[in-house]
Amino acid sequence: MEHRSLPIIRGRALVNGRFYRICPLLLSLILPVIVGWRVELLGLYAGLLILSFDLPQQGRLRSVAGVAAALAAAFTATVAGFRIDFLTNPAGGYLYLHALSIPFTVLWIFVILRLREGLRSAVPRPAVQLAIDLVLVVNALLLILISPQTRGEPVARALPFVLLGIVAIGLIIALRGGRLAVVHRTIAFGLAIYGISGVMKGPVSLSLLAPLALIGLPMMTVSHALLAPWIRAVRPWPVPRWFAARGMTDGAFILSALALASAFALGIVATAHLSWKFGLPALLIVPVLVAINLAHPLVSDRLARWKVEVRAGRTYLFGVGFHNLTLAAACDRVEGMIHASGRAHMVVTPNSLSLFRAGRDRTLRHIYRAANLVIPDGIGVVWASRFLGLPLVERVTGIDLAAELLARASREGYRVFLLGGKEGVAEQAAARLQERFPGLSIVGTEHGYFVDDTWPLAALAAANPQILLVGMGVPRQERWMAKHAGRAGIPVMIGVGGALDIFAGSSIRASNRWQRLGLEWLYRILHQPRRSGAVWTILRFIVQVIAARSATVLQKLTLLPPEEF
Repeated sequence: MEHRSLPIIRGRALVNGRFYRICPLLLSLILPVIVGWRVELLGLYAGLLILSFDLPQQGRLRSVAGVAAALAAAFTATVAGFRIDFLTNPAGGYLYLHALSIPFTVLWIFVILRLREGLRSAVPRPAVQLAIDLVLVVNALLLILISPQTRGEPVARALPFVLLGIVAIGLIIALRGGRLAVVHRTIAFGLAIYGISGVMKGPVSLSLLAPLALIGLPMMTVSHALLAPWIRAVRPWPVPRWFAARGMTDGAFILSALALASAFALGIVATAHLSWKFGLPALLIVPVLVAINLAHPLVSDRLARWKVEVRAGRTYLFGVGFHNLTLAAACDRVEGMIHASGRAHMVVTPNSLSLFRAGRDRTLRHIYRAANLVIPDGIGVVWASRFLGLPLVERVTGIDLAAELLARASREGYRVFLLGGKEGVAEQAAARLQERFPGLSIVGTEHGYFVDDTWPLAALAAANPQILLVGMGVPRQERWMAKHAGRAGIPVMIGVGGALDIFAGSSIRASNRWQRLGLEWLYRILHQPRRSGAVWTILRFIVQVIAARSATVLQKLTLLPPEEF
């Protein structure tokens, strides 16, 4: 146990220590490889190094240190060569700044950094802050497509992609409990440099308005955050009553305002650089935000069904609770059910296909929840549990469970009934099983192709079995067992799918090598082409598992506590 936990401890120590501070700086070192070496990059790296230091935790001292760090980073980058030398005059020509170039550039970078720092104070939730970073970086990426001047500037063309990688690093740091202050400052600093190198020097009439609208305007939606550290009487701007009454939080409101302002800013830039036809799609942000708000309850309900958790001794995957047992432990549990007097028990063995079906079939999902024992018959279910962070101990197939129980039944004298398959299959399976397990008491057999579902009850009552193996396929066998478990009066009913066909020899099971590789499903498809439709369902299941993993990560991110200031 100590050996397994050591890498995790080391990883957390790295993230919670000094390493996370220089992660953005390390990633930015890829810029010379992309754009070639430039003297200006020294200013960028020096500024990032200055911003990588943690600020004091005390209020006024923290504000002073933050201002000093922002000014130092801005001045360093400006001296190294990132400067706003001129602005384009909307009336024609250029406005050269001359001696004002350095102070104007320093002021530009400083304002962006302080706006970003103030925004962190207003909404300190890591999830909201990372979403803000992502929106701003995506804005920069979109501006590359809009502005020909930006596309021609190597640093401006490469920097947004580096910043996108830093957002990904921020996600990892947040999930591992690290502080995100350095990540947010790095992205704000990079966006300020991007505005200078990519747009400010371009000969376009909106060269100043475009970056201000792109970066400054969305942040101005909570401009009180810039003043709050300095004027104690200023309080964060609350969510308007109309939105608050509909359950919108501060973070959701600010993100909506950010998306709205960013889309309109990009629309203005697209209209100025290209034409109104390219700027008009920005208006689509309004119905998109409305649709997101309306779809939120439905998405929340789906995410709740995708929640992976351990509850009451079961590991729940997509609303189905599996018992985390080995084959031997599952057989012991079934034997206990046999000896429980006066009770009927139902055992089900869902695989990935039936688990996917249960997500769309409420009745089947309820049957699985009500079952007394649920074990994973499929490597896909075990893989999903491991991928989602709550691993099931092993795969326990219905046929393996049945075979082990039949072996025990031959020793203990349990009475067994076989129900399912085409006519003659159950009888053939009984004969072969009695040869395989001498002394096995099979008290009756019936095929599964009956119209009246009460038809087998008379034979079951006459045979009085203790174990009933039901092989009629999913979901028919589960529905039949759930409906008749109490009426049949049998201690244990087990759904075994196509196991009776394999016991009878009419179907061949994959070899141990295929099973060890987790490719038994592929073997069945290759030998039974009629099952080829299952490939599409398996792919959809894989997509659903990946989506559930993403939802789990996002949920964990949204539950992270606010950052301390």
